[in-house]
Amino acid sequence: MTWESKRRPTKMADGWHIKGAVISLLALMGCFPAFASERQVIPFEVNEYDHMVVRMEVNGNDRATAVIDTAATFPMINRRTARLAQLPELEENPPMINVLGLSGEELFPIVELDTLLVGNLVKTDVQAALNVNLNVVGAGNVLPANAFEGDVIDFDFENMRVMVYDGRPDRSARLVPSSLKYADEGGLVFVDVRINGRKGRALVDTGSSVTFINSRFAEKSHTRTNEEKTKILQGATSGDQSLRIASVRMLAIGDYRIPGVDILVSDPPLFRYLGLEEEPAMVLGLDLLSSFRLQIDRRRQRVVLSMPDSGRYSSGVNLNARDTRIPEY
Repeated sequence: MTWESKRRPTKMADGWHIKGAVISLLALMGCFPAFASERQVIPFEVNEYDHMVVRMEVNGNDRATAVIDTAATFPMINRRTARLAQLPELEENPPMINVLGLSGEELFPIVELDTLLVGNLVKTDVQAALNVNLNVVGAGNVLPANAFEGDVIDFDFENMRVMVYDGRPDRSARLVPSSLKYADEGGLVFVDVRINGRKGRALVDTGSSVTFINSRFAEKSHTRTNEEKTKILQGATSGDQSLRIASVRMLAIGDYRIPGVDILVSDPPLFRYLGLEEEPAMVLGLDLLSSFRLQIDRRRQRVVLSMPDSGRYSSGVNLNARDTRIPEY
């Protein structure tokens, strides 16, 4: 299986959107082979659900989009994309893969795509999980970030592109970088963060549009409930008392200090599966990550966050549980 460069314009289609973040935690086989030595560039757009989506051409059909997800380890496509790719009907007893989303685990059949084009890359003989249940909220087309081989995967939100290349992360004279050591656990990227001075673990998740913390982190960091926003949230979710909005005095990530933010508190099965149910933990979603230039330096196992210099505090970050939107599960 080989990637090849293919220079061609990439266009985005209207009318179809990815909903939710899917996290696949068991890969039965390798996903993507090595890139060519040239820099890979993948344009993206942000859809109405605040998901970062890229054009994906499957078996010659260019009407699908996908999320490049740092919290996934196996490609996934949905039934619509399977139809566009003109995949044959599933054989009896196909090979299966266990996929975990925010709502829990589920088995999906594995299918093979003849060709897959993303940005200026084309790949042949791609294996992917097929979501055959249209009622599974959060399922869609997912390309795991760790499948793209290169020293650095660079999310350049300002220029709406993802780049993959060797060497060190690009630097900009306009941006001040902060470098954090990360832990790689089963292909997932975790960094340490602090809320009100209390340390916790955070999953870097470009597949989630929303940043949220678990109840244990909210409790240990002595956050207070934002009653007004919580009422709005619970009203929008049919009175779900398990969800609330916490007001945080200070969120610290690397050298950045983000004061006075409101964050969703939620305890999806994801945390239990990862063994973090009783630990202070959170998910860093695009509402926060897109305020930075996010670079994952895999050779040195560092996450680099960069933004214009704003002094001691990161005034450029606007994270206030916007629209009280919640992760879908």
